[in-house]
Amino acid sequence: MVTRVLLALAILATVVLCWGLGSPRAAFLHSPRQLELAGSHGPQDDEKSQVKEFKGKISKSEGRFVLEESSNGGDYGTYLLDDQAAAKKYEGQRVMVTGTLDAPHKTIHVRKIEAVA
Repeated sequence: MVTRVLLALAILATVVLCWGLGSPRAAFLHSPRQLELAGSHGPQDDEKSQVKEFKGKISKSEGRFVLEESSNGGDYGTYLLDDQAAAKKYEGQRVMVTGTLDAPHKTIHVRKIEAVA
């Protein structure tokens, strides 16, 4: 009797998880990052996939290299650079970084860094 009750509760919990997360596959993901990755196989957002050029100065902030941007269509900000090794070569210099912007995380996914005059 107890085994049947536990089995029924387990089935009910699985159904609720699957229904609440939208798919049976999603019910077995454990972290928000895995949920984000599971949903990232569709068409990419234009903002995330568009390669842009960012001009500014590379400096260190909290032990990590960042771009202190001086132009982005009127917007200014500080962005973490995901290629720390490439950024280190240009510390303190004015540069143009080519890459894609991950705006929610204020990170530039670097494709190329070039010094500018």
